[in-house]
Amino acid sequence: MINRRPLVAVACCWIVGTSLPSLWQGTQAFVALFAILVAVMALAVSRSASPKLVLLCVVAVVLAFGERIATDTRDGLVGGELNAELRKASDGKATVLRGTILLPAEVDGDLASFRLRVARSNIDAIQSETILVRVKLARQEEQLVASSWRRGDVVSVNGVLTLPGTAGNFGDFDYRDYLRGQGIHWQFNVKGAESVENTGTAPSWQHLPGRWLDDFRDRISAIMDKLYPRGDAGYMKGLVAGFRSDLDPKQYDGFAKLGLTHVLAISGLHVGVIVYMLLQGAALVGLTREKALGVAIAAMPAYMLITGASPSAVRACLMAMLALWLARRNALKDGLHLLMSAAMVMLVWKPAYIEDVSFQLSFLVTAGLIVFAPTMTSALPISRPWLRGSIAVALTAQIVSFPVTIYYFHAVHLLSLPANFVLVPFISFVVMPLGMASVVLGGLWLPLGIIPAKLATLGNGLTFVIIDWLNRIDGLRTVWPQPSLLWVGAAYILMGFGIWLVQRAKKRAEEREWWQDRREEAASEDNTVPLPVFDSSPDKRQRRQTIALVFVYMCAVFSWLIWGIQPDRLDSRATVSFLNVGQGDSVLIRTGGGRTIMVDAGGTVQFRKPGEEWRNRASPYEVGRKLLVPLLLRRGIDRIDALVLTHLDADHIGGAKAIMENVTVGALFYNGTIKNSPQTTELFRLAERKRIPSYAVHASMAWDLDESTKINVLYPGEEQAEDEVATIENNQNERSVTLLVTIYGRLFLLPGDLEAEGERAVVEAELRRDAGPRAPVDVLKAGHHGSRTSSTAQWIAYWHPRETVVSVGAKNTYGHPNGEVLERLASMGSRIWRTDLNGEIRYRISPDGAMERQTLTAGDKD
Repeated sequence: MINRRPLVAVACCWIVGTSLPSLWQGTQAFVALFAILVAVMALAVSRSASPKLVLLCVVAVVLAFGERIATDTRDGLVGGELNAELRKASDGKATVLRGTILLPAEVDGDLASFRLRVARSNIDAIQSETILVRVKLARQEEQLVASSWRRGDVVSVNGVLTLPGTAGNFGDFDYRDYLRGQGIHWQFNVKGAESVENTGTAPSWQHLPGRWLDDFRDRISAIMDKLYPRGDAGYMKGLVAGFRSDLDPKQYDGFAKLGLTHVLAISGLHVGVIVYMLLQGAALVGLTREKALGVAIAAMPAYMLITGASPSAVRACLMAMLALWLARRNALKDGLHLLMSAAMVMLVWKPAYIEDVSFQLSFLVTAGLIVFAPTMTSALPISRPWLRGSIAVALTAQIVSFPVTIYYFHAVHLLSLPANFVLVPFISFVVMPLGMASVVLGGLWLPLGIIPAKLATLGNGLTFVIIDWLNRIDGLRTVWPQPSLLWVGAAYILMGFGIWLVQRAKKRAEEREWWQDRREEAASEDNTVPLPVFDSSPDKRQRRQTIALVFVYMCAVFSWLIWGIQPDRLDSRATVSFLNVGQGDSVLIRTGGGRTIMVDAGGTVQFRKPGEEWRNRASPYEVGRKLLVPLLLRRGIDRIDALVLTHLDADHIGGAKAIMENVTVGALFYNGTIKNSPQTTELFRLAERKRIPSYAVHASMAWDLDESTKINVLYPGEEQAEDEVATIENNQNERSVTLLVTIYGRLFLLPGDLEAEGERAVVEAELRRDAGPRAPVDVLKAGHHGSRTSSTAQWIAYWHPRETVVSVGAKNTYGHPNGEVLERLASMGSRIWRTDLNGEIRYRISPDGAMERQTLTAGDKD
């Protein structure tokens, strides 16, 4: 088998060699390399592969591993792992850089960004380095200026060189690693477009083709804006041309929940439509078959570049070029050879592709369709071939992509398969061709593209209605915690074993059918020659063997599912996580019985003056959508039993809307007042629409969540909650809900943004209720982010916290935390942890009361 597919074997070895540094680092990577080489050479010893092929495979593994190590080392030496002295000399200090813009500037509200290849700087280590320049625009007029910054322009930029942000929570998205994968290690922050000076130097010749390509892409974008004026231009740009910048984030989320985002990525289907249109057009003008194939081959690189050269587009175009070239030579082989050839070419060109999610999914799904779909098609008990084939393809794609989807996105909708089965053909064979036709015809003469554009718009309306309706069906989205790579690998081993079982059963059925046919033929011909005896039904031993194999397989699949789900009941430990949400608060509590409570949901305070609407961004940073929801999904949390909003300021409720839209919320608790703000109104209306009960809480309320956890409300007082109708209160800090959480005997005090007056009221109420002194709390969340208006001496002396957590944004403009407050806490013997310095602070409490703390920064694990 291996000898019959030498190219596939060599390409697989190249992929393995490229992957090893992603899985292990340092000495472990070389140990893994040695183990792989031993395994490959064992194939020659066992005569499973020829010595010549084994040698080629060994060379492929070593070369791929060496190229990847060399690439990573070069990137690290050039810009990624700069020494501490250089960071200290450059980070945070203004400097001037001169270089060339590598891609057109992207303008979104008051932010413009572009990639700069540095040619001159007073910092020697970043010479010839690619950095990300982010320009905060000061006036609306500067948007036009920023839009004029083009690829190849030589500019002088005045700003501050900083390191990109890193993950702030366990398992959080790491922006620094993301940029490093693209060869970018530094970020350059600039204030105002005036700080970017175009030197007027003519662009070099190597940038001219790119500028022409940018102009062409801009023309396509402008045509589509005119053809699709009803709000679906961004969607059509993504569907037809792979342009993602204008896509509505909410629209994208709707597709993402149902696993439909692949239709917005340029893939083999897009390329297939383009090739078909080119070949048909060539036939109409009378070109020969060879010339038509040559035209299609020549068009593939252009289409790849026009659509942005994403990994999926590169893969599809490379495979198409190879297939067309082989077809021209009448030597077209099976698709697996084409796929592996494309993979090897891409990894030789750019080894970092191996860590790209799009690359992984594109090749895995395509390989799965090539290898598994034929067996799946033959196994389905459906009489109509077209329906059986369609279902087999959709089912195979879902199964093959499932483990990787869980690994990266942690959620799968149970309606994903029917949604893909119904919508993907409609979008691919109706809407997308209409969209392509509208662009081509509209490019010739705009009125020609109106009719196909209107038809495509009708199709889009139907698509959006169906997607919105499917997403409104609650309870069908499964959420999985972050699995290990071993779990992902086990999935594909199980898939291979399952396909083997199906093929084995099919072979047995064919044998029985063949012998039955021979018996019937012999009986009809009255043949006197006896046929060999063959029992058409398996004997008892074979039957038992089949039953045993199926039973073992089902047990393995069930165990694999349990391994991935990681049920809460298997872990009786509780956790209290103070999440790093910037300048805001969010505390995530998981009880020993598996119940989940979130106290506050972070948020960003924005100050917009009238006339500054231009600053609003199409895809702004939203702490709920960008941080909290992905974090909850990664931890396998699909339900929050109680969402407590201590008060209704933006930095405490900003992420609540996204959470309620994406995660089941059992109940909403708040302080009994309403803040006069659109954000608050929208939040409570969403709760009403989602039928989430809302409760006003006050002192003396308490809940025993389970045997491990009890929550007592200390504030606001009962006298402040006498009115049945919520009052409007814009000064929310002094109405902050204050909770005392007891978990396995450990005490956590969460006062929100409670200030001095509220702290005094709580202490006085506690003194009236308690005969003796209060036991020290284990962990206190500092009120109001460590502001001087909170954490008074009386408050700290009464609770005497062993540890204090300050939830605060890095380099915030409020001066939080206050130095006097920190000194006051330290003088009381409280150990202080800060989310801006330590990232997420997580406490694990065992049933025996033992507690350990983990922080994201290295060396702070106790």
